[in-house]
Amino acid sequence: KSVPDYSLFDPKRFFRPMGGEIFKTIPIETYRGCPYQCTFCNSPMHMAQIKEETNSTSFLRRKTIANIRKEIVEIIKLYDPKFLYFVDDSFLARPRKEIFDFCDMYEEFKIPFWFNTRPENCKPEFLKRLKKVGSYRISFGVECGNPDFRQKVLLRKPTNLEIINSFRGIAESGIAFSVNLIIGFPGETRNLVMET
Repeated sequence: KSVPDYSLFDPKRFFRPMGGEIFKTIPIETYRGCPYQCTFCNSPMHMAQIKEETNSTSFLRRKTIANIRKEIVEIIKLYDPKFLYFVDDSFLARPRKEIFDFCDMYEEFKIPFWFNTRPENCKPEFLKRLKKVGSYRISFGVECGNPDFRQKVLLRKPTNLEIINSFRGIAESGIAFSVNLIIGFPGETRNLVMET
């Protein structure tokens, strides 16, 4: 068996609201770790730890598209989900070819899905293809509205203009989305919170 034993959970746990509807939703992790170094996240710590404790140079590990497909097939057989929830740190932080390979593979399932990513990773051609294969909703990590704080403290490089330009393309895709924001960072002032 290549999937977690979800039978250990109360079945009610898998009914989740998404976009005003309730779906039987199963989470899937297609990779662990993240290529980014955001200071509020645990992935950079894992990256440092893996380098210190092992011979590996990266904590980032992506499943092959074939293994993702195998897992989805098994999840459908065992749990009959009506929605899939890809829980990766930043779903589109992967090579271009892999994004299109995922879409080609996923097309057979006809199950809507959600994922989390960063706005700067969204190219119009990715979004068009993702929508076609069932992307129902995307959550985008922006975290902070002040570019200096975001860049210097959180180590997130895009400028506000770059983020806004990304969202123009995202809005045109027709895929519903939400934005992840964090308030209450150490050193963050009320004015910075209100700017966000």
